[in-house]
Amino acid sequence: MKVIYVIAVSATIVFSGCNESRRGNDSNVNETANEAAAESNTDKFQGQTQRDAEFVYDVIESNYGEIKLAELANQRSRNNQVKQIAQTLLTDHTASLNELKTLAQAKAISIPVEERAASKRKLEDMAGESGEEFDKGWLKEMMGLHDETIEKFEKRMEDTNDAELKAYISKTLPVLRKHHESLEACNEKLKKKS
Repeated sequence: MKVIYVIAVSATIVFSGCNESRRGNDSNVNETANEAAAESNTDKFQGQTQRDAEFVYDVIESNYGEIKLAELANQRSRNNQVKQIAQTLLTDHTASLNELKTLAQAKAISIPVEERAASKRKLEDMAGESGEEFDKGWLKEMMGLHDETIEKFEKRMEDTNDAELKAYISKTLPVLRKHHESLEACNEKLKKKS
């Protein structure tokens, strides 16, 4: 009876230890899943379709990062205008993410499960900032991300032949441009206060 009890306790300790180590490595598991999804797309698609799949993958990954940055601004900022913009970005990028995930599923495109590593590092850096320093850094980061995204969308719009992807891009581009305008206006307002 003692032997069975010792084995049961040992097994419990081993399994709970495995669970703890797995929890600590969620980021590594997710990064591995992201890499596997990207490789899967490379294996499945070629030419134009592969570039479309890469675009979808990249935009989903970007949306994850921008959603987390918007959540961070809601938590860290004391500026009402920054918080309003962050809430708009959170709502719009979540809707865009969900729409693109549905499109990806319909086209058998493998997608990432979280933001890219560079976005994680940026989030960690910004989490330590506060006040006006946070607001200025956040606005600068979001303007840069929107510049890059708008450029990618415009290029893909010219290059793709996929009607559904073109429809998604046509619908999303004006929203991204409006975000960028709001971010720039808020940034200018903060500059004048300084």
